[in-house]
Amino acid sequence: MAREYILSSSGKDYKANLHCHTTISDGIMTPEEIKKNYMEKGYSVVAYTDHDLFVPHLDLCDENFVALSGYEMEFYDYDTTEDFSWMRVTHLNMIALDEKIEIQPLFHRKRYFIGNGVQNKGMIKFDETQPDFERQYTPECLNYVMKTCKDKGFFVIYNHPRWSLENYEVYGKYSEMNALELMNGSSYEGGYIEHNHQVFDDLLCQGKKIGAVAGDDNHGIKDMYWCWTMIRAESLTYKGVADALKNGDYYATNGPTINELYKENGEIFVKTSDAKSIVFSTGIRHAANIYSEIPGKTVNEGSFKLRDNDKYVRVTVVGPDGSIAYSNPYYL
Repeated sequence: MAREYILSSSGKDYKANLHCHTTISDGIMTPEEIKKNYMEKGYSVVAYTDHDLFVPHLDLCDENFVALSGYEMEFYDYDTTEDFSWMRVTHLNMIALDEKIEIQPLFHRKRYFIGNGVQNKGMIKFDETQPDFERQYTPECLNYVMKTCKDKGFFVIYNHPRWSLENYEVYGKYSEMNALELMNGSSYEGGYIEHNHQVFDDLLCQGKKIGAVAGDDNHGIKDMYWCWTMIRAESLTYKGVADALKNGDYYATNGPTINELYKENGEIFVKTSDAKSIVFSTGIRHAANIYSEIPGKTVNEGSFKLRDNDKYVRVTVVGPDGSIAYSNPYYL
């Protein structure tokens, strides 16, 4: 049986931060400073996702760097409580999959601006024939927003559910995201254990087709370089990176690399950087943990025999230092 690659066998891996804030909203660095600092740490891609302001920075793109255009939308459960310590929220990142997109969907002319957003809202292009969009913290509104943005060419990410205080009763009703933020650097730096593997499995078990991303959600300095999305693209261009996102050729990590991931003869095979363990997870009680029985030794590959009743298979790579990489799922 022919080999089927889950992570593309061609292209090159590019380190990406898909969640970033600048002085345009509530960050402390300019877009130019973000590019400089992240490139110095080996990043080739940054998605600029300022709160509620879709401001492309295509002038920052060159042969060594891609600035993806995006923005973040927030939804707050004011009906339940006025105390933000207890308030559930939903944050979504929208990343344009075509560099020619200029119009921000579902815009409101007077509300939903954070930090410097009020003085910078004049930078936004929106459909002036449409009324102001009023946000509601309901699954119906959120699914409408996600689907509308996807239909208009955006890649939609459900952000930091742990910081958002959302549980299965809530996020189980969300159905239109392209990806889940498995790790969030700002949350982790602030004391929230934002490793969302259980949320991932909850959604995958429902049959939802979503990928695994990670982002810093950086506003300052301390929340930079915590985790990233590794994108395997045919070229370091806007189109090349966008195509990789559309094709699922990426994974979330804060250290380990996934070098190969493919299906062949009814098995899933993976090759990785040095790992303490390689874990295969499915939607049923069928799993495997590949590790060395010799203390201090590492592993670099593993395989997993599929069963007909597996809903999906995903791989978690645990590095010797405890760092983690999460693969996208393979759906049966």
